Amino acid sequence: MKKRIKIINNITDAWMNSEFFSSATDLQISEFEKKMKVKIPESYKEFLRHSNGAKLFGGDVYLYNVNLDDEYKINYDFSEGNVPQELLIVGFYNSRHICYDSRDNSFIFYEYEEYDDIIDECVHFSDFYGVLDYMIDIAIN
Repeated sequence: MKKRIKIINNITDAWMNSEFFSSATDLQISEFEKKMKVKIPESYKEFLRHSNGAKLFGGDVYLYNVNLDDEYKINYDFSEGNVPQELLIVGFYNSRHICYDSRDNSFIFYEYEEYDDIIDECVHFSDFYGVLDYMIDIAIN
């Protein structure tokens, strides 16, 4: 995770600035899970332990946090309820939600597909590292 954060911080074009925040503790993460009745996947917890949310690539990406009083906390739905409740929203990338789908233990970019069609229509990543690698690749190429 540190390697990916370092790569993102080294992308220095003015419009590509990124901002990482202070880390979340395991206690903050577990309290958030308990109060919000969600289960955060381990690879996203790893990210939260390094940065409790982030604003990446000039605002093209927001990664959500575990601050209960923050608008941009995990499961924030900017589409006002259009994301199926079965998905855990951990951020957004351009106009798409970054979600965790527990059915197949994967992360996806969700953009209003029918829930039953997600497995066939969305790009899947086995963990959050894959999501970051994908976004880094787009940013530098």
